[in-house]
Amino acid sequence: MKKNIITNIIKFSLAIGLLYWLIQSGKLDFTLLKELMLTPFVMIFAIFLLLVNHALVTYRLRFIILKKATQGLSFIKLFMANWIGIFFNSVLPGSVTGDLVKVFYIQDLDRKLTKKFLIISVFLDRVIGLIGLVVVGGFVSIINYKQLISLSSDVKIVTQINIFLLLAVFVGLIFLYFFSNLPLKLLEIFTRFKALNNIVLKVQNLWLELCQFKNRLMLLILLSMIIQSMAIMIFWYLTHSFSEGELTLMKTFSVMPIGFMSIAIPIAPAGLGVGHVVFEKLLGYFSVSNGASLFNIYFFALLISNLTGVIPYLFYSGKNNRKVHMEDINEINDQV
Repeated sequence: MKKNIITNIIKFSLAIGLLYWLIQSGKLDFTLLKELMLTPFVMIFAIFLLLVNHALVTYRLRFIILKKATQGLSFIKLFMANWIGIFFNSVLPGSVTGDLVKVFYIQDLDRKLTKKFLIISVFLDRVIGLIGLVVVGGFVSIINYKQLISLSSDVKIVTQINIFLLLAVFVGLIFLYFFSNLPLKLLEIFTRFKALNNIVLKVQNLWLELCQFKNRLMLLILLSMIIQSMAIMIFWYLTHSFSEGELTLMKTFSVMPIGFMSIAIPIAPAGLGVGHVVFEKLLGYFSVSNGASLFNIYFFALLISNLTGVIPYLFYSGKNNRKVHMEDINEINDQV
């Protein structure tokens, strides 16, 4: 417990330190938020779209969980559970995230679903979401390859990384559908190292779960592509009019996969600090000089959207009629 507290303090300190550096160097301009507030409909509509996107994520998760659910899961109740998880994603840094907290609430909908299955399902949902993001970025990079690499050598590197990640996904799918046992055998090599045993076991379990979704995986990836494309378009919708340099949809789709992957790193809620620095650098490659400030607009909208999850949390009434507590969070975290 003390170790988690110290780790979280270090992570928050790093995030705050990055923000302080950006502000002091003039790279982070909060006045853009004031300008955005002059047109409140833009922010309200963006928050609405983010909640719609959360609903699509809930549908994807439901599609995964129904594989073992003993009863029909109410979409509305599952959405509420996911919404609460999104809230905790914004207030809990580190390995204890809303993705794990919502396991408690989902299990409350069907007691025959084990925590182990739900934890794997939630992480499987994340992996499929990541695959969708990589596919979107890779296809956009291939379609606009000549135009992108002509912008700068840095953009060329980003574009090639997107294509490489797409190729990695393609190879992974070949293994999944035609040589599903081979990755398991390769992973066994690493079991010789005791320090890696736990990690290898989790990767193997995740791979086995993916193998069981062969017949529906392509549909899940397609849904993930829609979800990720929508998130990218929300970012562009919110920020392009404030961009210091032309921020086209093509540029946004090219830079967002790597950007979104960076803010998924569990350092601070919603990518605080880290996302600001990463987007300042990445958008700079595309001749956009205020990337940190643009991400700050998106971060603000995302934070408001996530914090609305406190509403279902406060009014939650499940079968046990109680809310999640720290002991529940620690119990779930210990199983990860």
